Amino acid sequence: MRILNTILLVLILIVAGSAAAFYYFNTSGRQASSAQALEPVKPAVAAPIFLALDPFTVTIPGDRGSQILYTEITLRLNELDSHTTLVQYMPEVRNRVLAELAQHTASELQTTEGRNLLAARLKKVLSASFHPHLNNPGISSVLFTAFVIQ
Repeated sequence: MRILNTILLVLILIVAGSAAAFYYFNTSGRQASSAQALEPVKPAVAAPIFLALDPFTVTIPGDRGSQILYTEITLRLNELDSHTTLVQYMPEVRNRVLAELAQHTASELQTTEGRNLLAARLKKVLSASFHPHLNNPGISSVLFTAFVIQ
């Protein structure tokens, strides 16, 4: 009888311990998941897409005759398809940029407003379609990474 009581006591302790462990691990897991559910989900930020153009050197009219403009331009694009289109049509891209750069004077481009106007014009010129069957390239901004007038 004594052995039976001991075995019964051990079984009760094992069952009680198992039930306590089961309850502990299940409730702490729910609390952690409910805390995670309360955190706002942060949207994934897409990596920016940039296209650096080869440097441009252009003769522009200045106050003291012709002056030289040296600039490096990087385009920030909305999608990868725009990158593919612009790389494929790079000779036309460069032609459009050179034509636009040549229309400005040195005194105009030496001001911040002049450079901002040039960036807006380049964005408009480069966002135009390169082919009737292609979508217009999505350009979010035109960045000057170097800008020197001599």
